[in-house]
Amino acid sequence: MPPIKRPSERQILRVCEDLIKEMLPTDWTFNVVNEKAARSRRVDARFTLTSPDRQTVTYAIEVTRSATTKSVLEAAEQLNALLDGSNGELPLIASNYLSVRTKEVLKQLSVNFVDTTGNLRLSASRPGLFIEVQGATKDPWPDDSPLRSLRGRGAGRAVRALVDTTPPYGVRELSARMNVAAATLSRVIELFERDAIITRDSRGGVTGVDWEGALKRWSQDYELLNSNTITSYLEPRGIEQLVNKLGSVSWRYAATSSMAAQRFAPVAPVRTVVLYVDDTFIASETLGVRPAEAGPNLLLVEPFDDVVFERTMNRDGVVVASPSQVAVDLMTGPGREPAESEAMLNWMRENLDAWRS
Repeated sequence: MPPIKRPSERQILRVCEDLIKEMLPTDWTFNVVNEKAARSRRVDARFTLTSPDRQTVTYAIEVTRSATTKSVLEAAEQLNALLDGSNGELPLIASNYLSVRTKEVLKQLSVNFVDTTGNLRLSASRPGLFIEVQGATKDPWPDDSPLRSLRGRGAGRAVRALVDTTPPYGVRELSARMNVAAATLSRVIELFERDAIITRDSRGGVTGVDWEGALKRWSQDYELLNSNTITSYLEPRGIEQLVNKLGSVSWRYAATSSMAAQRFAPVAPVRTVVLYVDDTFIASETLGVRPAEAGPNLLLVEPFDDVVFERTMNRDGVVVASPSQVAVDLMTGPGREPAESEAMLNWMRENLDAWRS
């Protein structure tokens, strides 16, 4: 149980020491040197772990109280630079809390980490060691930042604008081009900057966007089945007949999830068609489908925002949502769809010019 108040650096170090000791195999030993006590400012501490056959590995510790990915990333990069070629020591960030995004970035940098909520990752090749433990997924000590969640239509529209548009651009420029409220866009940009997803110039313009990181961060707050209004139906004659009917409808729609993904990166047969529509009643009447609580093969979705109908594509005679929308819907969808999202992301990486403006 983490403390009520955000812990001090000394408290962080003590709690993290105890967590590592608890998670180490019983035949390993643990020693710590507090570098601050030794009046050294190179690193905050060093943890030395010794295996049963007396091999050792030393982790150089940088303690940070900041919860933002950007500041943790800066600390990790400084620590890596400091340890470059120095006696084989491995970097380790210790913090009060590390978000899902922060842990992902640290893994990409090959930086070990531990926080006071129980998140832990220790890796070493010699002696062989790998420990990974899941702690809290939400900050127990949220700060007073203006935006901490990407829930809601405004935030979703802002994320789509940032992901679908290649920088550089200014906030007002993007706001006007993509029909997003400038105030909402600014708040989302600030959140992404704290999470090291966006980089900005001295004037505040956006110079870089990790679009994949932005979609994954959005998927923590947005969910296909819970962020939209869903009704389930059955087409008794099967999915192929349902797809054929779409060729003659007069109302707008956008296919998403597995059926849309199949038209970019085929993985497995489609079991359920998911369509964004303006009016579920009109769509179901036109398609001649019947409501089905069990075993549906059609989900009609009245969306959180009309942005789902923007930047659609016609693929093999079917209107599909923007790849960015399809990808986030797969990440948060039921069944095997989260696994299918990786194939969709691969297509997006290889075809940036086909879906980003």
